[in-house]
Amino acid sequence: MAHRKSQYGAAVRYKGKLVGRCTVSDSEALAVYMKECANNALFVLVKYDHFSPELRGILEKIQDIQSAEYERSPAGRLFSPPRTSPWGEVQHCETICPGVFMVSTPGHGGIMVAQDAAAFLSPAARKCGFRKGGYICFEEDSQEAVALRELMDKGLWSPTHTTNKAGYEERLNERIREYNPDYWRSREGGRQRAVHRRDAPTRPVEAGATR
Repeated sequence: MAHRKSQYGAAVRYKGKLVGRCTVSDSEALAVYMKECANNALFVLVKYDHFSPELRGILEKIQDIQSAEYERSPAGRLFSPPRTSPWGEVQHCETICPGVFMVSTPGHGGIMVAQDAAAFLSPAARKCGFRKGGYICFEEDSQEAVALRELMDKGLWSPTHTTNKAGYEERLNERIREYNPDYWRSREGGRQRAVHRRDAPTRPVEAGATR
């Protein structure tokens, strides 16, 4: 009796360890996604949302390996979750991405960004937070939306708790416009300048001219 040929033509390995099998097209897509996201499986998972079950499982296994490596690294020890916050003792802490934590306390909470991991924050965003204990802190009611907006703009985070991402994003923008109008104007101005540079016609180089 002939054996049925498996549809999974690619075996995916990460650092010599088999992490799953998938189709060849999924394997090729994985290589592209990882390259675009600096070889960070977590960034791939939050930036894209259309995966086959096999590819998602592979990415999650790679993320587990990377997370374990990160926790053992000097950076992981540097960015260990905070135990205290400006709002009291931390009751729950979620790592959004390395060095960025969403914390809650019995009474309040917010986002705490380790200062050594805050390079992704724009100068305008940093002004919205306040510094405390080695972190830039964003209070949940009024400033947290700024930190989340920055993470989304950089492709470092995407909301997974809702199926209506467009609606969530608009509510986020509304909170920013209400509580942090200066930041919103700075962000929109930067986006308009980026569009203008992108759409600006390329100036032709005249014959005989040198760059």
